[in-house]
Amino acid sequence: MSVPGTMEEKGKRTVLVVGGGFGQIPAITAAQTLGLKVLVVDRNPEALGMPMADVALPIDILDEEGIVRAAREHAVCGAMTMQSDIGVPAVGAVVDALGLAGCGREVAGRCSNKIRTREAFAQHGVPQPRFVVVQSAIEAVDAAPRIGFPCVVKAPNSSGSRGVVRVDSQAGVAAAFAEAQRYSRGEPILVEEFIEGLEIGAQSFSIGGRCRMVLVHDDELSEPPYMIPVAHAFPSSLSSSDREKAEAAVGACVEALGITDGPANIDLILDREGNPRIIEVGARIGATCLPELVRHYTGIDWTRAAVQAACGMEPDLKPTQAQPCAAFILESREDGVLAGYSLPRSWVEHPDVLEWEVTARPGDMVSRLRKGTDRVGKVVTRGATMREALELARGFRDAFQIQVATTAVGVSAS
Repeated sequence: MSVPGTMEEKGKRTVLVVGGGFGQIPAITAAQTLGLKVLVVDRNPEALGMPMADVALPIDILDEEGIVRAAREHAVCGAMTMQSDIGVPAVGAVVDALGLAGCGREVAGRCSNKIRTREAFAQHGVPQPRFVVVQSAIEAVDAAPRIGFPCVVKAPNSSGSRGVVRVDSQAGVAAAFAEAQRYSRGEPILVEEFIEGLEIGAQSFSIGGRCRMVLVHDDELSEPPYMIPVAHAFPSSLSSSDREKAEAAVGACVEALGITDGPANIDLILDREGNPRIIEVGARIGATCLPELVRHYTGIDWTRAAVQAACGMEPDLKPTQAQPCAAFILESREDGVLAGYSLPRSWVEHPDVLEWEVTARPGDMVSRLRKGTDRVGKVVTRGATMREALELARGFRDAFQIQVATTAVGVSAS
């Protein structure tokens, strides 16, 4: 007899994971623990997840037609990506072509392009910042004072906070437009209102057309101009009434975008009047340690649930605990070549440090934080309260010392 939620070895089904980078490894592992074969596509045959796959194909994740052909050939039962929006359109194309569970191409397009997200919110009355779509630096320079300073200039189709720049005066608009354009792949650029208030986030999960769960969390961003998420913490510090308003806004935005099955990652701000404004939505699991935090906070394996939903299985969303926890990314303070790092043993052995890792290796190029992928590692902690967990994670981050050289050197981490 098969174990509920798993597949028999005979006739084992295959799930497609779009992307073979570090961020997709949890999806690959979760699928395999469910007894599924895993097909991974990535243009880089040396990507970290490729050796882990049952089948690894060197296909660019932007090549939707090539990915659909591969999905047909391997008769996949589901398709997913996580922690990045870039692979979401390919997942949508496969969902439509093979009639699978999940978000199809139309929904993927609305979620992976911030202009279409804004237009959908405007149509359905979802609270959001004021925005203008611009085609050139001249149009951006004209639009910014109409939106008001500070404002945000952003690429509409990037992820990991690439091409997202806060601008405090007219003098910085042209440079911000150029930075956003680097990541826009030829698309127009957004100039948005900067919402003063409390930055928070949420992870949602939809089943059968309904948003079944919303988990609101506190966020912390890096200093402007790049505004990279550097920390998350559960549970949210919001009052119960503010949390209910945030949950309602999340439900409305998921419905407006048409996300009917699976996870979504939502960034929002509670403005000075206490009203939630939706900033961004991704039709996939969030990054920056969010799946790990959901697991430590609730006991729910968020990644496993996402694989189950993608393959038409009933996801297990029953919380088993409520453990306050937090995470910080580890970063380099300067550009260069990683020589090594040091960390006091007391931090390594601390009982409330749940997990930590350094993913960069000596000899790797590292840079100060300009986008989400500039992180060099992570730490996840717990505490009696969310604040306690967050300060513990901050202390670990501050104690972590990275050595950066201008040329490659071979020193080991201590």
